[in-house]
Amino acid sequence: MPVPIKKKTSSPPEIARTPFFYPARISLRDYDRIILEIGPGRGDFLFHLAEKNPEAVIVGIEIKEKRVAKLIRRVENRGLKNVVIILSDAKDVIEKIFENSSVEEIHINFPDPWPKNRHSKNRLITELFLEKCALILKDGGAINFATDDFTYAQAAEKSALCVKRIKLAPPSEDQFPTYFAMKWKMSGRKLNYFRFVKT
Repeated sequence: MPVPIKKKTSSPPEIARTPFFYPARISLRDYDRIILEIGPGRGDFLFHLAEKNPEAVIVGIEIKEKRVAKLIRRVENRGLKNVVIILSDAKDVIEKIFENSSVEEIHINFPDPWPKNRHSKNRLITELFLEKCALILKDGGAINFATDDFTYAQAAEKSALCVKRIKLAPPSEDQFPTYFAMKWKMSGRKLNYFRFVKT
């Protein structure tokens, strides 16, 4: 059945106010375990999470419509029943979509680093965003963040240190080889992994 996403829609602010859900009729309250990936892109890591955690619901929030359409087709082709795709801007909606202390883990793999100083305000990882993440995380839950941009890595760590309910923890030594992780590693870039845990 065709995915009901228009080829051209309004600006991101309007998308953020009215998120598109797939499947359309789903209640996240029905799940004891919620794992979130922000910016799943091609979906490789999202599907890895779904297959590794069949008893959990795996939620992917993606801001780009074309990627969402491709993700939904891949979910259907794989027959995955525990994946939810949301078209929206995570910065604006996570505290509206998820109840406080309901999410087990948040994964953010290689988001746009916005390397120019004048664009740095557009970065996803900020003190304000991490505070929103802390609200929806369960106690002991974690934000797993990866970037190949050293300046972004420093800024993200600094932001995390400013959030009272978050502390830095050692990242996992077993990192999933995402598309961008392999791409940047092959090009010789240093990959920076972080784990911020809610206390």
